[in-house]
Amino acid sequence: MGLYSNRSFNSGMKWMIIIALCLAILFAGCVEKKSETNGVKNGTAIADEAREDLTVTITSPKAGDILQGDKDVNFASIVRGGEKPLNFVWSSSIDGELSTSQSLQLNPSKLSKGGHVIILTVTDASGSSTQGTVLIEAM
Repeated sequence: MGLYSNRSFNSGMKWMIIIALCLAILFAGCVEKKSETNGVKNGTAIADEAREDLTVTITSPKAGDILQGDKDVNFASIVRGGEKPLNFVWSSSIDGELSTSQSLQLNPSKLSKGGHVIILTVTDASGSSTQGTVLIEAM
């Protein structure tokens, strides 16, 4: 038998994977962009200078925040561009859909314990969509 038992190796490997995932998300940032398909809407070309691409940035909670206790946490974002009206879907990598509101107040006790990737998907009237993500820990 080597210096490490199989159980301790698996536990250590699990933490290495979690840390690598956290670092990847933090370095990737909290903003992702997706533009409309080739500037064409319903068969009609749209001038690029007249259209601002849909973008979303999650402003709260911040990446790496630890959510705990019984006090509500504000989930908020900044959305730019796109064709109004906009549809919002907040979700968690563990708990699934959280809300379809633009922002929400959520008690940390409502989240399963563990590391969550919080995802905000925004879709505009033309069907263009984008996502913002942030990694948090629920205690």
